[in-house]
Amino acid sequence: MTTLADLQKIADQLREATQALEALRQQRDQLIRDVRLSTDHTVPEIANAAGVSQATVKTVIRGLR
Repeated sequence: MTTLADLQKIADQLREATQALEALRQQRDQLIRDVRLSTDHTVPEIANAAGVSQATVKTVIRGLR
């Protein structure tokens, strides 16, 4: 039988995964900024390498994220 403890365990795991994902996104965003500033790579090249849209790269570069 499922208990509240089971539900709490899953909620805790989800919270940890969400925090880990956010940390990885922040690292990715910083790398996008670093690559753009230190190389001649284009926005499409950076987007392709990062696995994100060009709009995301532009948003990160502009400092909106």
